[in-house]
Amino acid sequence: MKISLIIRRWLFVFLVLQVSLLCLATKKINVLILSGSNNHNWQETTPEIKSILEETDLFNVSLTEEPEKMNAEMLSNYQVVLSNWNLFPKTDGNWSEETQKAVLDFVNNGGGFVFVHAGSSTNYDWPEFQQMAGATWGKGTRHGKQHDFEVVVDKFEHPITNGMSNFWTKDELWINMQNFNTCKVIGEALAPKWNKGLDKMEPVLFESKYGKGRTFFLVLGHDVKSMQNIGFRTLLQRGSEWTATGKVTQKIPQELSKAGNEAKKKLKWKKEETSLTLYNNRQLVWQYNFNKAEGKPYFHPLSTVGGTNLTWLRPKDHPWHRAVWFSFKYINGVNYWEEDRKTGISKGATELKTVNYELSKNNEASIKLELSYHPPGESEVLKEQRSVFVSPPNKDGSYYIDWSSEFEAVADEVVLERTPVPGEENGKKFGGYAGISARLNKNLWDAKVFNAKGVSDNLHGTASEYMTFQAKNLKGEDVSMTIFDHPDNPRFPNKWYVENSTKHPFYYYSPAFIFDSKLTLKKGEKLTLKYRLLVSPEGYNQEKLTAVWKNYKSAKK
Repeated sequence: MKISLIIRRWLFVFLVLQVSLLCLATKKINVLILSGSNNHNWQETTPEIKSILEETDLFNVSLTEEPEKMNAEMLSNYQVVLSNWNLFPKTDGNWSEETQKAVLDFVNNGGGFVFVHAGSSTNYDWPEFQQMAGATWGKGTRHGKQHDFEVVVDKFEHPITNGMSNFWTKDELWINMQNFNTCKVIGEALAPKWNKGLDKMEPVLFESKYGKGRTFFLVLGHDVKSMQNIGFRTLLQRGSEWTATGKVTQKIPQELSKAGNEAKKKLKWKKEETSLTLYNNRQLVWQYNFNKAEGKPYFHPLSTVGGTNLTWLRPKDHPWHRAVWFSFKYINGVNYWEEDRKTGISKGATELKTVNYELSKNNEASIKLELSYHPPGESEVLKEQRSVFVSPPNKDGSYYIDWSSEFEAVADEVVLERTPVPGEENGKKFGGYAGISARLNKNLWDAKVFNAKGVSDNLHGTASEYMTFQAKNLKGEDVSMTIFDHPDNPRFPNKWYVENSTKHPFYYYSPAFIFDSKLTLKKGEKLTLKYRLLVSPEGYNQEKLTAVWKNYKSAKK
């Protein structure tokens, strides 16, 4: 009895310790963002900074637009203060002695302080504030227009940048910052020749120690577009964690992984119950997901062989966007597109019935799927036989996906419909979408869409044999994905639904075969749709893409 009692007590102690450790492991870092004034567009950048931190699930983020009211009691709730605030061009601040003392005590006692872009350009009459920043905008500081440049981090040893490769961005590059010799440079960039004809490296990342605390200054981040760069996002996330804890636990995205970028090409398959994946070493090239519980199969990620991901899965604005996928909008008046934000279920069911695939030694894949469309719990309305062929990567790293779907009407009548377009009853400017679609990675930059004629403006609702999404990766290189419309498709060349908003990045395009009007099938009638997707480590090249399209339209495969 005594032994049994002792064992139970030890088990109880063990469980308590495990729960305690779990709680510690999942405790989030509390961050206070200072906002409400800035000579930059803080109304847009502050929400973006908040979103960047929160997407890691590591931070609880609060905001204040009255930093002058900070005091010791208020700061006791936080581990990190992040400044996206200034009174520039005013040189002095408006923080009381009580606030200044509270901030200094906060950092001296181990709190973290992060400065983003112009977040140090204030409180010039408060030397300790500038010393915490380490460097700031001074009398000789200036910058030119936003331009492309490489951020060099791989020659510095620091937990924030450890394992990261250099990356390219488009941002403001400051030169001749006023340095207080209290900081350590951990990232830099080559200033352009407009710097009085001199080419020299300028610091863009600093870290400092102040008392028991740590500070981090990320000079990048002029606007929301520059903050979309995954290099900026990764540095902000890792730097904020480091200022709070002195270490970094977050994994580096594969696009930024130094080890991944240095590895030689070595392709291999990974086969799982709900997905098929091609890897290049540890970098994921493409993955086809076919979980029957989800219904709609989709490609995500679709990456270049070098590791640049081009797709975005389930963004918050449209969680039913599944990277590269196929969905009708309405079938006989039932919505198969949108999904309930809580349950993830559409009013119309897309049922994945069977999946089979064959893989070759040269890394090509042939995938066969059978799908059924019907209202939940009701009889089948439409059935589909889908064939997906993924080519092996070429020597240049490009590969293509040939997609063919044969639909057959099972109900007496099947009406394929979309949201009405302007000019129709209840028409909407966002009407017309349906079919194969691609939602693209918002963290790429300098994004453009081109049609078969090389036109990149006003493409929404225009017809084209193919459409190319092009953007820059972290090496500053153009990468692209092209969707080709097959001439056998109904209403060829189809009109395209194109979203290419860079202010709040929303990159989406689709050859919408029912853009202008619905399509009706009688029982037993069939509809075949065929497309080719080309993933390329190059940008838009009209001559090459036209040659690919001509080859595709004449191919028997």
